[in-house]
Amino acid sequence: MPFEVHRLVDSLARDSASRLVAALARRLGAGRIAIAEDAVQHALLQALSAWPFKGVPDKPEAWLAVVAKNRALDLLRSESRGVTLADELVPLTRSESESEGRFDRELNDDELALLFAVCHPALSPEMRVTFALKTVCGLTVAQIASGLLSDPATIAQRLVRARRQLEASNVAIEAPPPDMLADRAESVRTALYLMFNEGYSASSGEVLVQPEFCVEAVRLARALAHHPMTAAPASDALAALLALTAARLPTRVGLDGVAQLLEDQPRDRWDRNLIALGLAYLERSAHGDELTVWHLRAEIAALHVTATSAATTDWCRIVSIYDQLREIDASPVVELARAIAVGRAHGPAAGLAALPLVDGNPYGEAAQGVFLAELGRLDEARCHFALAKALARTEPERRLMERRLRS
Repeated sequence: MPFEVHRLVDSLARDSASRLVAALARRLGAGRIAIAEDAVQHALLQALSAWPFKGVPDKPEAWLAVVAKNRALDLLRSESRGVTLADELVPLTRSESESEGRFDRELNDDELALLFAVCHPALSPEMRVTFALKTVCGLTVAQIASGLLSDPATIAQRLVRARRQLEASNVAIEAPPPDMLADRAESVRTALYLMFNEGYSASSGEVLVQPEFCVEAVRLARALAHHPMTAAPASDALAALLALTAARLPTRVGLDGVAQLLEDQPRDRWDRNLIALGLAYLERSAHGDELTVWHLRAEIAALHVTATSAATTDWCRIVSIYDQLREIDASPVVELARAIAVGRAHGPAAGLAALPLVDGNPYGEAAQGVFLAELGRLDEARCHFALAKALARTEPERRLMERRLRS
């Protein structure tokens, strides 16, 4: 029983905690987001203490909502503040329209409303994305640091500053007026992209894939694409990118627990429904004059999922897209991905020459090892595979490098 309870609470922490925080914070105000987070954490701890002995309630999420609400009231009373909270903090089940990612002009989705609220003009763009990832998307400081190519101490300080600025500005957790949604949409898109990435390629731990992050990011990205005030080519392109990439989730890790590279994934197991959905959003995104990073990334994802094999993929086109990305969104990640594409388009020697400095980057070390192995420089390749294994962020990736070393 205790083991099953722990698994259930872990699942609720992943799948429901951000929704509970969003619902509670929406009623308390952004200046009290920390109280909402503390209250939900308290509820999860209470569940771990009580459920093994008293049994799991019929509606676990509703139980957590009530305990979190009461804890928030206690915290507010201790600060000599009064507040009235609705009895129902969150719906026990989502309506069909919500599960489809559609909602009213005024935003009635708690998580989406909180995303727009915390992406407030009072915060810098960096703070908006960081705060959204922590408060709404449920990522840890370490996960956010990994996604933003920063260090945990910097991210922790940024979160403290963001909370203080929101409290000083007395920002309410409520959907902004419809005419202000578009101005905040790019920060929301960035947060959803990074949330998806953490689910698709975990920054640490025993598992490589955390599907719950991907599913929620796709849902909210579709919501953005359908809302009348945020429906734009960029939102369609983001929805396309996430759906097309999510189609490959079933093959990210093999049955033996080893991470699978793109060329090794059985393409017949890719989700054809998600591919069709993504391609439809990509077609929608073509209406308009602006070419965004989301369009470029979505086109790369489309080239991968529509190719019959890695060998028949249009790698030259992918290289040219990365060249465009370098111009508008340069980063070490783009440089590394471009070098891998160069190696596939023009051979391992060209790929090796295109690689950026890879010290301390497991993916860069692995790419260098692959190119060296293809050039017949096996001893050098093994050195880089050993480094990649030592630096591996997750267990499935470490096992992949072990396999490389044995081959």
